[in-house]
Amino acid sequence: MANGAAPAAEDWLHQAHVDLVGLWEDAAFRLYEAYDVIAGPRWRLELDAQPYGEVWLIRDGSCSVALGEQHVVAEAGQVAVLRPGPRRVSANAGAGPLSLAGFGCGVMLFDAIDLLGLLKLPLVLPHPSDRLRHLITETVAASQADRTSRAFRAPALAELALAEIVDLAQADLPDRAGDAAPLPGVELRPEVRAVLAHVAQHFGERLELDDLARAAHLSPKHLARCFRETLGVAPMAYVRRYRLTRARERLVTGDLPVSRIAADTGFADLAHFSRAFRTQFGVSPRVLRAHARALRSTTRSARTSFPDGPDVVSTHT
Repeated sequence: MANGAAPAAEDWLHQAHVDLVGLWEDAAFRLYEAYDVIAGPRWRLELDAQPYGEVWLIRDGSCSVALGEQHVVAEAGQVAVLRPGPRRVSANAGAGPLSLAGFGCGVMLFDAIDLLGLLKLPLVLPHPSDRLRHLITETVAASQADRTSRAFRAPALAELALAEIVDLAQADLPDRAGDAAPLPGVELRPEVRAVLAHVAQHFGERLELDDLARAAHLSPKHLARCFRETLGVAPMAYVRRYRLTRARERLVTGDLPVSRIAADTGFADLAHFSRAFRTQFGVSPRVLRAHARALRSTTRSARTSFPDGPDVVSTHT
């Protein structure tokens, strides 16, 4: 994508449509990773696009964050909120070590569409509540504890932290006056839900429009019309989005080879998978994995023999 810009956050899905169809009720919070970073004065992290949301609590020092055209410096005690979107550059803005705790997350609709970008959230909360600081810190602690805490406690705490951020920011859905007229407000039909369930169960297999139509007991033409009326996207475009989102989760949270992840999520050709992934998220699969590993590496360094952490991490394509 030109200039490394990420696609607009679900720009085909706008506020009026989400409200009218009642899609917020079907959204689910996802915690992708949590990290505890101590970095040296020269620490710098660059990413061609911000593929998912991140929340950072600056504990000591100061952190410079540039997200697209926005640029702020988050000081100790403040919270940075990075929405999915354009190129991001973050760096230690002070002369001493930088310490931060944070997590990566999404608000996923049917495991395929991230609604986090629809929320109006500031890049920095200058006066976060003690409760928010505590929730972020406890999220990181739970993610480093036993398996049960990682599976249940950490995601629950992170979701509460995001809810607190929304409350503190007095966030609301963006006003999109002047955008295209919203799609008709209709309920999500049982036939469409049947297709969503079918995709969730068989996304790693070969899927054609006829397969989805059979799952819904509709003709392909009728199914396509139902999908566009309720989700604003064609059925096979939804399948691709779902596959790419599941691939993103596996890239961030696991260590399987990229080729294996591509095959497991329904892409027979690695080159095709990489192109589709970059088109959707603004970064290549390998760059996204490098970003996640860079944060994990910084976290590990903070606990072992490198008290200053790594200096420079660049994840350009």
